[in-house]
Amino acid sequence: MGEILCPSCHHFVPALDPNIARAFLGACKKKEAPFLLILPKEGVTECDVYLKASKRAQVAGPERVGVSPAAKAAGPAEKRLAFFYSSATVPGEQFPCDPKKALSLLEQLKARGVQCEVRDVAKQKDVFPDYHKAVTGPSAQKRPVFGAKGALEEDFGRRVPALMIFEGDRYPTEVFPRMDRELNRVLGVEEALERLLK
Repeated sequence: MGEILCPSCHHFVPALDPNIARAFLGACKKKEAPFLLILPKEGVTECDVYLKASKRAQVAGPERVGVSPAAKAAGPAEKRLAFFYSSATVPGEQFPCDPKKALSLLEQLKARGVQCEVRDVAKQKDVFPDYHKAVTGPSAQKRPVFGAKGALEEDFGRRVPALMIFEGDRYPTEVFPRMDRELNRVLGVEEALERLLK
């Protein structure tokens, strides 16, 4: 759907890097200004510019985009967690994390009915798609430590275990560890999971 509308939008910037262009259409200059919202190839349905235009033009009905009318009427999506760590790498000191404790907390959340996914990146060939979601998904106020703030793609899940919280299928709404403005310090994976348990 984004391929129909976004390239004709004046907020759109096409992806010029050939590696990024394999997975991403480009970026939206408006959605998270002064940052860019990266748009995946299949389009971004949560973009308010897109939603207004699609309602006017009726670009695609729910059947065409794979969402049933019943699912659309069901309300907000349930919270879903994804934890990325490596059984082959010890987490670094810059953003410490105890994967065993995090896994135990995830089991407790799972017992309460929260959907939790655990990924051992030591068995994963390419972490770029997940790393990119971590960098581009959360709002500018909830930026994680990944990207320009210190943890690079090769650190993701390895030297810096990561927790993503989804409230939909496409991008995480929060990624930990991240800098917390209210606490004025880094909020780590275990503390985030403990807060969810409370």
